[in-house]
Amino acid sequence: MRTLALATLLVVAFATPAAADDGDLRLRRTTPRATFEEQGGTLRLGVPGGRAWGIESRLLPLPANGTVVARLEVRDAAVREAFVRVAYYASLSGRPRQIEIADSEFASAEGQRVLIVRLDPPPDAVAYRLRILARLEGGTDRSRADAIDARIARPQAGRAGAMLSRLRADGP
Repeated sequence: MRTLALATLLVVAFATPAAADDGDLRLRRTTPRATFEEQGGTLRLGVPGGRAWGIESRLLPLPANGTVVARLEVRDAAVREAFVRVAYYASLSGRPRQIEIADSEFASAEGQRVLIVRLDPPPDAVAYRLRILARLEGGTDRSRADAIDARIARPQAGRAGAMLSRLRADGP
Protein backbone atom coordinates (compact mmCIF):
# COMPACT_ATOMS: atom_id res chain seq x y z
CA MET A 1 0.00 0.00 0.00
CA ARG A 2 2.95 2.34 0.57
CA THR A 3 3.84 2.05 -3.08
CA LEU A 4 0.28 2.95 -4.05
CA ALA A 5 0.41 6.02 -1.80
CA LEU A 6 3.75 7.03 -3.30
CA ALA A 7 2.44 6.52 -6.81
CA THR A 8 -0.57 8.68 -6.12
CA LEU A 9 1.50 11.55 -4.82
CA LEU A 10 4.46 11.55 -7.22
CA VAL A 11 4.20 14.25 -9.85
CA VAL A 12 6.17 15.06 -12.94
CA ALA A 13 8.30 17.80 -11.38
CA PHE A 14 11.78 18.60 -12.53
CA ALA A 15 12.72 21.62 -10.43
CA THR A 16 16.43 21.90 -9.78
CA PRO A 17 18.73 24.66 -8.61
CA ALA A 18 20.07 25.07 -12.16
CA ALA A 19 18.49 28.23 -13.59
CA ALA A 20 18.83 26.91 -17.14
CA ASP A 21 16.63 23.91 -16.33
CA ASP A 22 13.06 25.01 -16.99
CA GLY A 23 11.55 21.68 -15.99
CA ASP A 24 10.56 20.73 -19.53
CA LEU A 25 11.56 17.13 -20.15
CA ARG A 26 10.62 17.09 -23.83
CA LEU A 27 10.28 13.33 -23.74
CA ARG A 28 10.53 11.32 -26.92
CA ARG A 29 10.49 7.65 -27.92
CA THR A 30 13.86 5.91 -28.25
CA THR A 31 12.51 4.13 -31.35
CA PRO A 32 9.62 4.94 -33.67
CA ARG A 33 8.32 1.42 -33.01
CA ALA A 34 7.56 2.30 -29.36
CA THR A 35 4.28 3.86 -28.25
CA PHE A 36 4.12 6.85 -25.90
CA GLU A 37 1.46 9.14 -24.53
CA GLU A 38 1.06 11.31 -21.47
CA GLN A 39 -2.21 11.51 -19.55
CA GLY A 40 -2.48 13.73 -16.49
CA GLY A 41 1.19 13.38 -15.54
CA THR A 42 1.28 9.62 -16.14
CA LEU A 43 3.59 8.47 -18.91
CA ARG A 44 2.23 5.40 -20.71
CA LEU A 45 4.47 3.41 -23.02
CA GLY A 46 4.81 0.23 -24.98
CA VAL A 47 8.00 -1.17 -26.49
CA PRO A 48 9.13 -3.53 -29.25
CA GLY A 49 11.21 -6.62 -28.60
CA GLY A 50 15.00 -6.75 -28.81
CA ARG A 51 17.18 -4.44 -26.76
CA ALA A 52 15.96 -1.99 -24.09
CA TRP A 53 13.56 0.57 -25.59
CA GLY A 54 11.38 3.30 -24.13
CA ILE A 55 11.40 7.08 -23.72
CA GLU A 56 14.05 9.66 -22.94
CA SER A 57 14.32 13.31 -21.92
CA ARG A 58 16.24 16.08 -23.59
CA LEU A 59 19.73 16.82 -22.29
CA LEU A 60 19.37 18.37 -18.83
CA PRO A 61 22.01 20.38 -16.94
CA LEU A 62 23.35 18.60 -13.88
CA PRO A 63 22.23 19.97 -10.53
CA ALA A 64 24.80 20.21 -7.72
CA ASN A 65 23.32 16.95 -6.41
CA GLY A 66 19.95 15.27 -6.43
CA THR A 67 17.87 12.16 -6.88
CA VAL A 68 15.44 10.87 -9.47
CA VAL A 69 12.39 9.09 -8.05
CA ALA A 70 10.04 7.17 -10.35
CA ARG A 71 7.03 4.93 -9.88
CA LEU A 72 6.70 2.28 -12.57
CA GLU A 73 3.73 0.00 -12.98
CA VAL A 74 4.30 -2.83 -15.43
CA ARG A 75 0.91 -3.88 -16.78
CA ASP A 76 1.97 -6.46 -19.38
CA ALA A 77 3.53 -9.84 -18.53
CA ALA A 78 5.52 -9.63 -21.79
CA VAL A 79 7.73 -7.01 -20.09
CA ARG A 80 10.63 -8.85 -18.46
CA GLU A 81 12.03 -5.73 -16.80
CA ALA A 82 11.47 -1.98 -16.78
CA PHE A 83 13.90 0.49 -15.24
CA VAL A 84 15.12 4.07 -15.03
CA ARG A 85 18.45 4.98 -16.60
CA VAL A 86 20.45 8.15 -16.13
CA ALA A 87 23.01 8.72 -18.89
CA TYR A 88 25.75 11.31 -18.30
CA TYR A 89 27.29 13.56 -20.96
CA ALA A 90 30.36 15.85 -21.13
CA SER A 91 28.49 18.43 -23.24
CA LEU A 92 25.07 20.08 -22.99
CA SER A 93 24.77 20.76 -26.71
CA GLY A 94 25.10 19.06 -30.04
CA ARG A 95 24.97 15.27 -30.24
CA PRO A 96 27.37 14.22 -27.49
CA ARG A 97 28.07 10.60 -26.63
CA GLN A 98 27.13 9.33 -23.20
CA ILE A 99 30.15 8.85 -20.97
CA GLU A 100 28.55 6.81 -18.19
CA ILE A 101 25.18 5.34 -17.21
CA ALA A 102 23.45 4.48 -13.94
CA ASP A 103 20.45 2.13 -13.88
CA SER A 104 17.84 1.67 -11.19
CA GLU A 105 16.68 -1.69 -9.95
CA PHE A 106 14.14 -3.47 -12.17
CA ALA A 107 10.37 -3.42 -12.03
CA SER A 108 8.44 -6.37 -13.46
CA ALA A 109 4.84 -7.37 -14.07
CA GLU A 110 4.37 -8.00 -10.36
CA GLY A 111 2.83 -4.56 -9.87
CA GLN A 112 4.04 -1.09 -8.99
CA ARG A 113 7.53 -0.27 -7.83
CA VAL A 114 9.21 2.93 -6.68
CA LEU A 115 12.71 3.26 -8.15
CA ILE A 116 15.39 5.68 -7.00
CA VAL A 117 18.53 6.78 -8.85
CA ARG A 118 20.93 9.11 -7.05
CA LEU A 119 22.66 11.53 -9.40
CA ASP A 120 26.33 10.70 -9.04
CA PRO A 121 27.98 11.91 -12.25
CA PRO A 122 31.57 11.29 -13.32
CA PRO A 123 33.87 14.33 -12.90
CA ASP A 124 33.69 15.47 -16.55
CA ALA A 125 29.87 15.29 -16.85
CA VAL A 126 27.85 18.50 -17.25
CA ALA A 127 24.53 17.08 -18.45
CA TYR A 128 22.33 14.02 -18.23
CA ARG A 129 19.42 12.39 -19.98
CA LEU A 130 16.69 10.53 -18.12
CA ARG A 131 15.30 7.36 -19.70
CA ILE A 132 12.56 4.91 -18.86
CA LEU A 133 13.40 1.67 -20.61
CA ALA A 134 12.04 -1.87 -20.82
CA ARG A 135 13.08 -5.25 -22.16
CA LEU A 136 10.61 -7.92 -23.20
CA GLU A 137 10.57 -11.64 -22.57
CA GLY A 138 12.53 -13.58 -25.19
CA GLY A 139 10.61 -14.27 -28.39
CA THR A 140 8.12 -11.45 -27.80
CA ASP A 141 7.74 -9.03 -30.72
CA ARG A 142 6.11 -6.15 -28.86
CA SER A 143 4.33 -5.24 -25.67
CA ARG A 144 0.85 -3.80 -25.37
CA ALA A 145 0.68 -0.05 -26.05
CA ASP A 146 -0.15 0.51 -22.36
CA ALA A 147 2.45 -1.92 -21.00
CA ILE A 148 4.07 0.54 -18.57
CA ASP A 149 2.73 3.48 -16.60
CA ALA A 150 5.35 5.79 -15.11
CA ARG A 151 5.40 8.90 -12.97
CA ILE A 152 8.67 10.73 -12.34
CA ALA A 153 9.78 13.30 -9.80
CA ARG A 154 13.16 14.97 -9.71
CA PRO A 155 13.13 16.85 -6.43
CA GLN A 156 15.40 19.75 -5.65
CA ALA A 157 18.88 18.84 -4.46
CA GLY A 158 18.93 17.43 -0.95
CA ARG A 159 15.15 16.97 -0.75
CA ALA A 160 14.63 13.35 -1.84
CA GLY A 161 14.62 12.00 1.71
CA ALA A 162 12.20 14.65 2.89
CA MET A 163 9.99 14.02 -0.13
CA LEU A 164 9.86 10.26 0.44
CA SER A 165 9.24 10.70 4.18
CA ARG A 166 6.37 13.09 3.52
CA LEU A 167 4.86 10.76 0.92
CA ARG A 168 5.08 7.76 3.27
CA ALA A 169 3.46 9.71 6.08
CA ASP A 170 0.49 10.52 3.83
CA GLY A 171 -0.02 6.90 2.82
CA PRO A 172 -1.78 4.03 4.63
